[in-house]
Amino acid sequence: MFALVSVCILAEEKPCKPTVTGHLDVFPIVSTTFHNTRDLRVWLPPGYDDPANAAKKYPVLYLLDGKGAFDECTAYLHEEMHADETLTELITSGKIPPLIAVGVDNGSDVIDRNSDGPKADTGNGRALEYMPYPGTYYLPDLHDVHGSQLPDFLAQDVIPAVAAKYRVLSGGKNAALWGASLSGAAALYIAIERPELFDRMIIESPSLFVGNGQLLRDSVSLTNAPNRIALGIGTEEALDSWFPNAATLNAGWVRMMHSLADNLKAAAYSPTQVQLTIAEGAHHSNVEFGKRFAAGLLFIYAPEPVRPTNDK
Repeated sequence: MFALVSVCILAEEKPCKPTVTGHLDVFPIVSTTFHNTRDLRVWLPPGYDDPANAAKKYPVLYLLDGKGAFDECTAYLHEEMHADETLTELITSGKIPPLIAVGVDNGSDVIDRNSDGPKADTGNGRALEYMPYPGTYYLPDLHDVHGSQLPDFLAQDVIPAVAAKYRVLSGGKNAALWGASLSGAAALYIAIERPELFDRMIIESPSLFVGNGQLLRDSVSLTNAPNRIALGIGTEEALDSWFPNAATLNAGWVRMMHSLADNLKAAAYSPTQVQLTIAEGAHHSNVEFGKRFAAGLLFIYAPEPVRPTNDK
């Protein structure tokens, strides 16, 4: 529900053994939107390279904060979401369709690429890229935010780069988006402002406090929204060690998520199918987001119900 508190950790770096399951390609793209370079992390489903599937095209799931999706060695605090393991199990068991998953690195991950020497970043690059509104609660001095440009970044930079290299089904009906915390707020902004880009979304613990709750207000009286959205939040997102009023904050954030779910379901032209998961005792971390990932996938990729016909 809030961005992870920035922490400076002074520790000896130890060699890390990659934990990727399956086929993962990592390659850089140049963003014409943000004018920087970052990596895309493209996970291919089992069977993608089989000769029998040479003509097969796949839907795509885009994951913001991509460094934490597939590999413990690149994840923040080495807390991997285990998206690759979860996807492998659900695809091979036939519970969801085969799909390509694309991790998209955030703005803080590209700081060193755009400087002449090492440059420390406290997470502001990520916040600038994901926040559509300045925050009165988190980073209140960060005024020049660029989150309103994120839909163009995905539509004009990321999606074409993936389509140029891989066999993907085109169009928003074949695209899904995952985000959590600040990137969850970014995903929600896209759901509200550009619902045609992604038919399905998983939004975990979104930072609804940005703009003093503006995203929640924006979700009222929607005309269109994505077809399916899985929402998730823990009941103990904030810890007592972080905030003296943690219990009050947690209760308030859960109430806001209930309101968000109701607003999305009430979209006038295309009411959204919403799954809201309230995880008892869950904190705000990539590990917890990963625990809810399977449930979100099963919901957004569930078969559409068969509509009765009017045969006479």
